[in-house]
Amino acid sequence: MTTVFTDPDRYTDMAGWHREVAELRARAPIHRVVADGFDPFWAVIAHDVVMEVERRPDLFRNAPLPWVVSRSDIAAAREAGPAPRTLIHMDGEDHAAYRRFGNDWFRPASLAALQERLDQLADDALATLEARGGSCDFAADVAMPYPLKVILELMGLPEAEYPQVIALTQDFFARDGDPRVIQNLFGYMCALTGARRAEPTGDLASAVSNGRIGGELIPEVEATSYHMMVATAGYESTAKALTGGMHALIANPEQLRRLRRNPELIDSAVDEMIRYSSPVRHMMRTASADTRIAGADIAAGDWLLLSYPAANHDPKKFPEPDAFDVARPNASGHLAFGFGPHHCLGAALARMEMRTLFRRILPRLESVTYDGDALLTDTTFIGGFRTLPIRYRLR
Repeated sequence: MTTVFTDPDRYTDMAGWHREVAELRARAPIHRVVADGFDPFWAVIAHDVVMEVERRPDLFRNAPLPWVVSRSDIAAAREAGPAPRTLIHMDGEDHAAYRRFGNDWFRPASLAALQERLDQLADDALATLEARGGSCDFAADVAMPYPLKVILELMGLPEAEYPQVIALTQDFFARDGDPRVIQNLFGYMCALTGARRAEPTGDLASAVSNGRIGGELIPEVEATSYHMMVATAGYESTAKALTGGMHALIANPEQLRRLRRNPELIDSAVDEMIRYSSPVRHMMRTASADTRIAGADIAAGDWLLLSYPAANHDPKKFPEPDAFDVARPNASGHLAFGFGPHHCLGAALARMEMRTLFRRILPRLESVTYDGDALLTDTTFIGGFRTLPIRYRLR
């Protein structure tokens, strides 16, 4: 059976990946996958079927494992220490209760108050492009530091610690499911939990660390796991969408010219960048009862992989899905942020960050092209371009 969902190397050739998935989708919207070293699972690759699963959270549960992990890594994780338990591990009222700790920080009013800071950080990114003198690695020099600064400021972490957080989070995404890497990041965030409980500082990390449910302080594992989730997914997926968006603009110069002529298209263009790149490769669900979906008989306990890149390139939902179109009328119908109660907590912030940055740099970008090989990450979870060398001229 195919290794397209379990082999990290397959995600370093997304054109080939999409060709194989398109062939699978033409045969059926859901496939049973049996891959060496993994428990069998169902791969859900059609937009409407992914939506059907997302709409039934009581039947298709996040727990116990929210991303695809090999049997050996599952066994190693059991030996390594306490397992992280983030929002994507939770279901039902438990999930709703923990999600509330972050809700206030990502509401429209809170995000509106961030706009001035985003403008400043976008200006910093433009200054970086000016200082680099016409060539840079857009991924490392612009797309990564910009959203990372936003997230770590929300968490109240000092800039001096950014290099350590970058190293820990990059290890986390580069080595799928490696329990040692997870424990290194967990240890750092556990220290943050302890520091904020001892001395709250009015930031998101303090709000979570001192969160209470039913009057009781939440367990240290859950608070620490929350920090892990915010610090990793909170910037990595945005950085990969920014890099994927710039790559798509360079590969489609007519779309770049169109966006320059019509800056009002920036909202749809950003959603198209997110749809096109789909940084979150998948989430897993576990069936809580026997059911039937898209012609497949699902047994209680079966594992389902919701493939977001596949859903976001489904031609039934997005005509000519492999074309990049900054004016695509239904671009916002992508599933890159999930759907329903598990819809990404930071989705609105990610869109704001992308719109702000591209509004700042595109009017100044007179020309831009590749300046070497753009390399994709070999990961099955959150991925995209890890390098994007560009050569450019600013107005």
